[in-house]
Amino acid sequence: MFAEMKSRYLILFTILGVLATLIIFMLIGADAVTTEIAVQIAFYIVVPYFFFHYYWGKNPDWSLSEVATTKGIKPWLPAIVGMVFVSIAFSLAIFWLQLTILSPAFPWLAELLLEPVDMQGGSGYEYFMLLTLVILAPIVEEFVFRGVFLTRFAAKTSMWGGILISSLLFGVLHLDFVGAFLFGIIASLLYLRTGNLLLPILFHMLNNALAALSMYVPVDEVFAIDWFVVTTMADIETKAFANIIIMIISALLTAWIIYRLAKGLKQETKAHGIVEPLAESDAP
Repeated sequence: MFAEMKSRYLILFTILGVLATLIIFMLIGADAVTTEIAVQIAFYIVVPYFFFHYYWGKNPDWSLSEVATTKGIKPWLPAIVGMVFVSIAFSLAIFWLQLTILSPAFPWLAELLLEPVDMQGGSGYEYFMLLTLVILAPIVEEFVFRGVFLTRFAAKTSMWGGILISSLLFGVLHLDFVGAFLFGIIASLLYLRTGNLLLPILFHMLNNALAALSMYVPVDEVFAIDWFVVTTMADIETKAFANIIIMIISALLTAWIIYRLAKGLKQETKAHGIVEPLAESDAP
């Protein structure tokens, strides 16, 4: 299914869609909040809808259950929860490392990154952003990065080539590049191991839901992790040791997770028929 979808068209249409939306809303004098919502709608709804609708329209025999199904996901749920917490811990430690590197030379940038997210568009804007973060982004990004990009690049290069390229592109889309890159590798392996896109979608949703929760509820009141989470410039130094420990432990656990998911991957991938060779003339 995904092997027939041209990734270059998806990239081109996404860029054109976002640029066209920005230009139109700038020309009509829309405010920043309205423009941001319009761009999110173009990126997460309009372009993906027309792209996937085009290919599904050409192939009426395709079924969504071929790539996403609830069948067989129950045994994976505890592992997904554990992987999410490891991923979040690693990302928080990497955030501390970024601040440690930036603060001596660019203290203003470090302070900017530590600024809490300010929802200035009212309750409607907040609800839309939450819907995008927790529901739309995980579904669309998994179909795009683990579905189209992973499958196409793996077919044109190699299985690990597809995993690394699609995860690099996923990392570029996020501020937390290192954390997002490793997150992308784990999500890719989940899909390749099971042939079920619903698993990385759930992995993504839970991760984003916890991130969204932290915007509204102080992390120390819910997760008791204030001892290493950096929220002020002073925390960069005072919580350095705790973050080094968290980084080492979470990095080792991440490596172990990737190793376990990658073990026997070729056989699983062949069994699910995810990565299939493309014709030489069939570019990504």
